Amino acid sequence: MPEEVDEKEVFMDIYCLHCKEETPHKVVYGPKFLKEMRCEVCGTVLRVDRKQMLKTYAAEFVDRVLTKPYRMKKELRGKELSDFILSLPIRIVSKPVRVAKEISEILKKK
Repeated sequence: MPEEVDEKEVFMDIYCLHCKEETPHKVVYGPKFLKEMRCEVCGTVLRVDRKQMLKTYAAEFVDRVLTKPYRMKKELRGKELSDFILSLPIRIVSKPVRVAKEISEILKKK
């Protein structure tokens, strides 16, 4: 399998789950995302499974949506009502834009 032209290798110290200590690792980046990390001491390789990451992200996103009312209620308790109310128009307008941007970035990488 030919290597991608845009691959980049970087060496850095990262905590190795197998060695149970910080060890030198070779980190390989593809053109748009992290591909794998290899421990230079024990040879353990961690690869990025993009499909699993997207499934996990989707589940976390649903959790964020479902817990938003609770988090806003908790936030309201720590603020003056007037400050909270004044922040709502900006948040209501900007949140869909931020979520759309987040989703767009993920889909571009597919």
